[in-house]
Amino acid sequence: MRKLLGVLLGLLLLVVAVQLARRGREPQASARTSQRIVSLAPNLTSLLFRLGVGDRLVAVTDYCDDPAEASRVPSVGDFLNPNFERIVSLDPDLVLAESSSSSKTVQRLRGLGLPVREVASPASFAEITRLIARVGELVGRQTEAAGLVGELERRVQAVRERGRALAFRPSVYLEIDLPTWTVGGPSFTSEALEICGARNLFADLARPASQVSAEVIVQRNPDVIVSFVASREQIEARPGWSRITAVQRGRIVDDFDEDLLSRANHRVVDGMEAFQDVLSRVMGPAAAPPVEGASN
Repeated sequence: MRKLLGVLLGLLLLVVAVQLARRGREPQASARTSQRIVSLAPNLTSLLFRLGVGDRLVAVTDYCDDPAEASRVPSVGDFLNPNFERIVSLDPDLVLAESSSSSKTVQRLRGLGLPVREVASPASFAEITRLIARVGELVGRQTEAAGLVGELERRVQAVRERGRALAFRPSVYLEIDLPTWTVGGPSFTSEALEICGARNLFADLARPASQVSAEVIVQRNPDVIVSFVASREQIEARPGWSRITAVQRGRIVDDFDEDLLSRANHRVVDGMEAFQDVLSRVMGPAAAPPVEGASN
């Protein structure tokens, strides 16, 4: 009897040891072998393709349209209301999502036993680089991620230096949605404008995005208006906006690719470079000062 108990105890210890060994290997093995990935955010989908693992994607969201190949990957809906049954049926070994305090999607996916990994939603360029490094780690592309971060940092430094050389730092009202929604100070988009050599008209707002009143916009009198949602003609027709310097001098931009400055991934640097070109175009080489009496 004692011998039998000894054998059983030995077997139990062996099983425990094997399970612990497997658990110890799981995170590392997942990074190397994640061949079936579900991405639940457009910025993450784009980044996965950039890191060379787009062919591992078995599903994305309805809004994942960059690069063009992403549109050919099956969709599971959107992040807030994905098709959970569809995700389970795909048998993914990695479900990648951005953290969101307003959604219970990740909690439910974990409850279904799926291997979900959350990454923080970036509020700055530095946090974007950390996001890239983290995603690279999760999919076994650390070297590629490090190389991408190095390239982006060099490009941003070049943009920053050109921005510092501007004779005049124009104030920019960036309209991201109607009616009159804009970005506040704690956002990578606001930081991008500053790096380019501009000043976010509402950098003093304590939220990443907020609706502001038309009266305050007119009072603050931006030098440049960039709208993702309204045409030049619509902006010019707004009551009282004819008093704004940007309207008076024709500095209204209605054709900028919003994805470049609204999705937190490597492409925000493309957005900085493109926006700096826009500043040069609308301000002119002399970077003329604002209209006399303007409150900037």
